[in-house]
Amino acid sequence: MLEVDLHSHTLFSQCGLHTIVEMLGRARDLGMKGLAITDHSTAVDGRVNGNFFWRLRDPVDGIRMLKGIECNLLTDRGRTDLPFDYVRYMDVILLGIHYNVPTGQGSDRNTEMLLAALKANPQVDILTHPHLPDHELDMQRVALACRKSGMVMELNNSKCPPGSPALARMSELIKICMEMECRVVVSSDAHSLREIGNDDTVRPLIDAAKFPAELIVNRDADTAFAFIDERRRNKRS
Repeated sequence: MLEVDLHSHTLFSQCGLHTIVEMLGRARDLGMKGLAITDHSTAVDGRVNGNFFWRLRDPVDGIRMLKGIECNLLTDRGRTDLPFDYVRYMDVILLGIHYNVPTGQGSDRNTEMLLAALKANPQVDILTHPHLPDHELDMQRVALACRKSGMVMELNNSKCPPGSPALARMSELIKICMEMECRVVVSSDAHSLREIGNDDTVRPLIDAAKFPAELIVNRDADTAFAFIDERRRNKRS
């Protein structure tokens, strides 16, 4: 179980099932210290809620709410659907490749598109689910780019089910991040209450690889909040 989970979705994402308050309440009841609400941006039918960013302040006692978004890689070189008007209010910005990008383009094409987007959008903090086979990446090149920029690679718990090709690629990603000393975040990518804080699939792989704890930015609440503060300073600059 994660003390701070930096990737979750609510009803403001097409894939989410619950409200912000329900998600935070469940995280608090589990004993967690923080939960990032990171709904999808518009390219995959997410709703960017201005009132969430402007006005909402820790609506559930006993749990710290972190404001964020999971923006999407676009097919135009270097572009994402990150809503820049709200960046100043965000604690964490995620970027992933989703169904709006065609499959079958090959690793080289996907990697070049993603690296161009990371260079053009230094506000991004976390690269989500880079291990997925539908949009294959050169994970070594991406890990190097993240290490140089201060961004981190995500070890996504919900997207590596037992027996799937994604599980083997997750093990490969863990090995690459170890070799390249690239920092990672362990996230549930929760779409429902039962998924919040879960690391039950990823954690055994981390432990088996003897992954260095110092490379996990949310290994506990203190390091997670320190990472958020570090990246907020970067966004302000």
